[in-house]
Amino acid sequence: MEVNNANKRRKQTIERTKTNHQWTKEEDATLVECLRVLVEDRKWKADNGTFRTWYLIQLEKMMETRLPQSKLKAEPHIESRVKTLKRQYNAIAEMLALGSGFGWDDVEKCLIASKDVFDDWVRSHPNAKGLRNKAFPHYDDCPAIFRKDRATGLGAETAADAMEEIEGSADDD
Repeated sequence: MEVNNANKRRKQTIERTKTNHQWTKEEDATLVECLRVLVEDRKWKADNGTFRTWYLIQLEKMMETRLPQSKLKAEPHIESRVKTLKRQYNAIAEMLALGSGFGWDDVEKCLIASKDVFDDWVRSHPNAKGLRNKAFPHYDDCPAIFRKDRATGLGAETAADAMEEIEGSADDD
């Protein structure tokens, strides 16, 4: 009976921890800085561009060194925040790639759009909810961190482009 109660209390503590942590600007900035360090260290990126196994444990250690008072854990804190940053970045990048009615305020570091344009977009893209005029100061860092996860911009290559290039080089032989 005592073991069941201990497990129940531990589970409740984890649930509270998951929902109660509000990330500070300093914690966010430190997390992004640590992610940039991992990106630059080839041993933490897999060939497919994703982070290697155990990167969250490494981030926890790095965050502990830089912000010992934060007591952030790989799970649930850091894992959840990385997913949130990635989801927000992808949503903003998709809207900016569309262009029509969306823009970026470089001073305030936020997505700008009229309320009507944004509300229309959110109806079919719920991940974008709440991002209009909300500061996202790490947007410029995200392409390097999540680069293989999303190709955008002038250098982006579609699967069709890649196949065309492969077929073209095969014809040259």
